[in-house]
Amino acid sequence: MTNSLPSSSQPATTRDGLLSADRGKATVLFILVLGASVSMTLMTDYVEGDLGYQQPYFIVYAAHSSMSLLLPLHLAYLSWKTKLPVARYIAQLKHTLAQQFPKPGSPGMNYHSLTRTLFVSATWYTVAALLWYLSVVFAPISDVTAIWSSNAFWAYIISVLASSYCISSSGRQVHKWESRKLLAVSMASVGVAAVVYGGSSQTQQPISPSESSNGSTSSSTSKLVLLGDALALLSALSTASWAVWYDRSIALSEGERSRPPSPQPSDNIDGLRAAYQPLRTDDEPTWLTGATAPTSIPPSSLPFGLHANFFSWTVGMITFFIFWIPLFLINIMKLGPPVELPPNPKVWLCVGFISAMSMTYNAGALILLYMWGPVLIAVANLLTIVLVLAGDALFGKGMQTITFGTLLGSTMIVGAFGLLARDSMMKG
Repeated sequence: MTNSLPSSSQPATTRDGLLSADRGKATVLFILVLGASVSMTLMTDYVEGDLGYQQPYFIVYAAHSSMSLLLPLHLAYLSWKTKLPVARYIAQLKHTLAQQFPKPGSPGMNYHSLTRTLFVSATWYTVAALLWYLSVVFAPISDVTAIWSSNAFWAYIISVLASSYCISSSGRQVHKWESRKLLAVSMASVGVAAVVYGGSSQTQQPISPSESSNGSTSSSTSKLVLLGDALALLSALSTASWAVWYDRSIALSEGERSRPPSPQPSDNIDGLRAAYQPLRTDDEPTWLTGATAPTSIPPSSLPFGLHANFFSWTVGMITFFIFWIPLFLINIMKLGPPVELPPNPKVWLCVGFISAMSMTYNAGALILLYMWGPVLIAVANLLTIVLVLAGDALFGKGMQTITFGTLLGSTMIVGAFGLLARDSMMKG
């Protein structure tokens, strides 16, 4: 039995030609992702700034551990909605994973390849997030958000360098740059710079209450803000490279839950192939994982989002069971400032809220990564800058955060997203 339509009756769909039902789901997910991202950002700023709980490692540990709830919740929902046993969906998931991570020369799943992929994904993703949480300690939240959001530019650059080729008139393989996407990510990047450097000079927050009481000089404060900006940039680069790697190594397209066959070199001569279709054969091992390329996987009957939530769940499980060890070592071996638990119920409640928003954001963002690809989802995330600035003005530092530069930058960011979204809709 299967809960999908027969293959003959399923309309073909690609990332740029999603079914209308899936577009509706993507829109709802996108709204949830934006709301969760803004809520998580503002609450983190409040906890680390106003409440003085500057424990970024514990916060990211709690936030990412919360993703361990995703798969059980999703399976419980599917079982309740369809009245089918959970074991049915687990069997479908195992079947898909066995196709994606086949055992060489024999049937079954390559558990070594799958385990290696899971650890690479979880570690890479967690380090990128930890850099973001560290940056919030040192730099203003609006600047951190803007700099981190430059991952849209890096995602496009890396995706083109990693997978996009066409055949030049001389017969050489050259990287294929799409003018519309390049314009959009350039607009977004300039918009980010306008927000960062066109903002009010009064938006910088104190680094910590103790430093303020000790009369820290403006020079030392500026250096710490610069450190925060550098950490945010490293987080952006890490996030962008992880998204491109994840898209090429793990993600399956939503809609029909499959990708079209890999293009052959001759298919690229006319230069009309999409930027995300690599020039490779179906049985080529995927970089760093040993998995079969997602393009070779036949259509799957997995419910919407289940494959993405499985990998999100593994990030949560690995974080919960493995990444507590550095917490222990930091305190026992005095490798740095001691990691402390929240000192009171109010801080616990705020950390719990951050964890809930993180789970919502990560689940939605990974599913959208399946549907939209790393560039569009990265540019879409830039819309959080506008919302964070609005939230900062309304609930934080007041209207002094709104300047001509921030308004101009926000407009360019929104325009860049609109350009990419329109391009995607036209292809559909």
